[in-house]
Parts: sequence; C-alpha cells; structure tokens
Amino acid sequence: MKILKGMYSLILFVAGVLHFVRERNFRKIVPDSLPFKKGIVLITGVMEVAFALLLWAKRGQSLVGKLLSLFMVLVFPANINMAVKNNTFYKGKKIHPLLLWMRLPLQIPLILGAIKLTKEKTK
Repeated sequence: MKILKGMYSLILFVAGVLHFVRERNFRKIVPDSLPFKKGIVLITGVMEVAFALLLWAKRGQSLVGKLLSLFMVLVFPANINMAVKNNTFYKGKKIHPLLLWMRLPLQIPLILGAIKLTKEKTK
C-alpha cells in the first residue's frame, strides 16, 4: 500500500509543480466558462502539491481522502475539455483524440484510490 501511496503522491507532486512550470499550457484546458484561468491553474497546482504531502500525514487521513477525491471530481471538467478540444501540452504535436478520451476513465481509480489509500485503520 505504501508503494501505491508513493506513486499517487509522486503523480500529484509532479502535476502540481507542472502547473507552475507550464502554467500557460494548463490554462488552455480550463473550460472557457470559468474566469480567472491563471488563478485556477495556480491554485490547483498548490492543492496538488499539498495533497501529495498530506497523503503522508499521520492524522486526518479520512478527511484528506474525501477532499482529494472531491478535488479529482472537480478537475474532471478540465480533462473533458482537453479531450473535446483535442488540446495537448506539446506545441505543434497532437495526441490522437482517442488517447485523450481513453484517459478520462483513469479519473475513476484516482477518485477511488484517494479514499482507499487514506482509509484510517481501526484498532
């Protein structure tokens, strides 16, 4: 379980840092209906880094899991937007649209994993 938690934490940490390093690219996948795209990207980046660290906290894991799973649900529209617009992070390079759509179901294990990995053990 620690290996899975480590992988999940690493994914969150790297994604969070990339929100700052590649902020303009992340801004492109924020749905057009939302204002303050740069702010949304930066805030979600901070949240991903925070969740990466909070996964290792000794207390409050149940709350961390619930908040992380909620976060994964809330960012899902950006993933859908990315697939709909066939928007990739690489200038001049397109990813086949099928791959972007196939990526969407991966959000389900991330949501369920947030709960499973943070389930507090009862004594």
